Amino acid sequence: MAYAPAVWLAVQEHFFRTDNYYRPTSTHVQERSSARLFDQFDDAFLFNNFNFSGPCLTFIADLIRVSLNNDANFQPKDSQEVDAMVLVALHFYAKGILPKKIMDLVGLDKEAATDAVNTVSKLLSGMAERFVTFPGSHNDRVSVALAIKDVCGIPNAVGVLGCMHVKVTPPAENPTLYKNTLEFASVMIQTICDVDGNLLAVERCSPGGTPVQQVWESSVISQHFKQGYNGPTWVIGGKEYQLSTHVLTPKHPSEVKNTADMAYNEAHSQALSCSLRTIGSLKNRFRCLEDLGPVHSSSLDRVARVIYACCVLHNIAKKFSVPLPRKLVPEPVHPVPLAPERPRGATLSEAEVIRDDMIVTCFHDPSGESSQAGDGGGWEEGES
Repeated sequence: MAYAPAVWLAVQEHFFRTDNYYRPTSTHVQERSSARLFDQFDDAFLFNNFNFSGPCLTFIADLIRVSLNNDANFQPKDSQEVDAMVLVALHFYAKGILPKKIMDLVGLDKEAATDAVNTVSKLLSGMAERFVTFPGSHNDRVSVALAIKDVCGIPNAVGVLGCMHVKVTPPAENPTLYKNTLEFASVMIQTICDVDGNLLAVERCSPGGTPVQQVWESSVISQHFKQGYNGPTWVIGGKEYQLSTHVLTPKHPSEVKNTADMAYNEAHSQALSCSLRTIGSLKNRFRCLEDLGPVHSSSLDRVARVIYACCVLHNIAKKFSVPLPRKLVPEPVHPVPLAPERPRGATLSEAEVIRDDMIVTCFHDPSGESSQAGDGGGWEEGES
């Protein structure tokens, strides 16, 4: 991907336009020309310890420095102080621990390093709306939908819906609320991604035992779909979701009657694998997401900030084409009880009629073999 310069310029325009830290004084000029803490280390050391490249680290540190110096709640800091904060935070995200050798390396004691992780997590999570963006314009939606259709043949889909579970130690007073279907305690974040693994939406940090349909219905993005903000589009969701005009689910096994239905379910599974790979990529780069430790029943803010920070960093890493540190292992599929069969003679819902029409248009092959041809009803050709 070749988007890093564009992202850099966009963030510069947004953050630096009103940045009081960037003022034309001799002190400022000296500060900007001073050496960066990153300059002490080679690229291999930076990647092995922080899972980012040098240019990407500099970009992240500049984001944090500008945010710090524009926030009245924080004392202004110079480049090397901010670099130290960013390095300990990124090491924690990358490895899940804060070893003394890393703290000594950047010159922070344990208390200062812990504060740095908390501060960087708060600032990065606050940038989620700028770096994790759902396609808002018609052209952006068409671009995402065409990429999904190229992969699986399903038209008019503007993202793949899923949930990322992160292991935690649940509060003693209500541990069962956090037990998920894989039988471990977790919190979960609703995600929507594209087929390239970019996150388009993240929201609703909830206990791991919360039904995903409940999370979806209470999410902001769900309300936007219901209010018609995204046009005649849908997101692709697994069988744990309810079929609607906005969420496209697979066909129940009892409803698979022909090769077109079979081809559709296969295409749907192929699309869902994009979500599993994206979540797997997050946990590959950020090992802190393997276990975030104790949570308090009164607030999930601490773990939510870390998860959101990692989501922001994931998209930044994608834009800078930073490779994963290890071989990708997709997120495991959470088991879902099979829904009951449709009663004989039951009337099809509007969503079922729309889905069946799409299957006929895109997956029916007169020769009897599954096909992914078709234009999906024409929305991608320019309807608003």
